[in-house]
Amino acid sequence: MPAAFLAYIHPLAAALTVALLAYVGSLGLRARNDRRRAHQYLARHARLAPLMYGCAVASWLAGLLSTWLLRRDLDLGASAHLRVGVALVLALSGGALTSRWMRYATARSIHPWFGAAAMLLAAAQVFFGLQITP
Repeated sequence: MPAAFLAYIHPLAAALTVALLAYVGSLGLRARNDRRRAHQYLARHARLAPLMYGCAVASWLAGLLSTWLLRRDLDLGASAHLRVGVALVLALSGGALTSRWMRYATARSIHPWFGAAAMLLAAAQVFFGLQITP
């Protein structure tokens, strides 16, 4: 496959990952606003969140690899897109860690903030990613 085609795999996969992130985040938010269906939303949120987390980490690694292997015009590690990606993975990691202790009030109160930070960072990630898309 030509390198020009391969360079678009990361942006396309990342777009799907951001869409999944938005959906998983919306489930958590809807659970807070609709107490009657909260159990359904939280069950779906808990089921899809690990998949979304894995996609986000894989997308970050794919972006790093595609920059290193395919994008000689970019300096590895110099872009705001990479730094925001690191922050996004860290925010999602915080959410993943706190999800293991949801029976504690402190974890339940912190967990949504990791999700909100991840959503804002994902928006920034899209913005900075579009600037360096081939």
